Amino acid sequence: MSSTRRSPRVGDAAAARASSRPSTSGPSTPPDVALVVPCHDEAKRLDVDAFVAFARASTRESPCVVVFVDDGSGDDTLAVLREIRDRAPAGAVEILADRANVGKAEAVRRGLRFAIERLRASHVAFWDADLATPLDHVRLFRDVFETRPEIDIVFGARVGLLGRDISRSMTRHYMGRVFATLASWTLSLSVYDTQCGAKMFKVVGGGTSELAVVLSEPFRTRWVFDVEMLARFHALAVADGSAPVRERVYEFPLLRWKDVGGSKVKASDVVKMAWGLLGIRRRYFWSREPWPPPRRDDDSS
Repeated sequence: MSSTRRSPRVGDAAAARASSRPSTSGPSTPPDVALVVPCHDEAKRLDVDAFVAFARASTRESPCVVVFVDDGSGDDTLAVLREIRDRAPAGAVEILADRANVGKAEAVRRGLRFAIERLRASHVAFWDADLATPLDHVRLFRDVFETRPEIDIVFGARVGLLGRDISRSMTRHYMGRVFATLASWTLSLSVYDTQCGAKMFKVVGGGTSELAVVLSEPFRTRWVFDVEMLARFHALAVADGSAPVRERVYEFPLLRWKDVGGSKVKASDVVKMAWGLLGIRRRYFWSREPWPPPRRDDDSS
């Protein structure tokens, strides 16, 4: 995979935002996979050639749409996304844009809801824009649902096994192990890696699916929304007596992962993440208030 992209054709910012509205109200044939990519000031890190090649590789038998969500970027991110869309086959790339920066959690939630409600995708995923997890893993994640029909959720796991190429600093590795321990305590679930930026979900029931309910209201946490999603799935399983989450999640050991520079996570955010985990534990495991809250007649989606 090339790490070099062509320079974007930078135009007027207002025009870029105007042209970033979704190009369709949904494809006539729903895609098999919709890949949501949240972006905030990613102009220098987006690999245009890799995304274009991925979009062109989509087939009639296994169609995939890439949904970029520009989260109020102040650089040329939108211009770069327009270039990707212009070079990709028609309908293979959608762009959603917000003027305000609402954070990765809300950007991902918005993109996933668009993929479910407008594109009617059978499977939805979100992927970090820096492609630390390469795009060829989208197919590998998708194959899990074929070989393991009981699985509804696939999480990427950065495990340094022999035969894998996981390039991660020791500091981030050990911080990740501490966080994984806290996340496992929060969820009462043994999980190796909740924070890998590559995840895929099976959609059963479209806009009324369990996933749609999980996405029905904004997340309470900014950095650990991945953990909160699992907590919401747990709450729904308890409420309706369905299979427990531990039987429906598969952690896929990545074949390759590269620690890309420019991460927006600061050392101070680690404390916020830990506090967020405590909030998740309180809301979805200790609270007597049910989740999701009972729906009122005047509630809107």
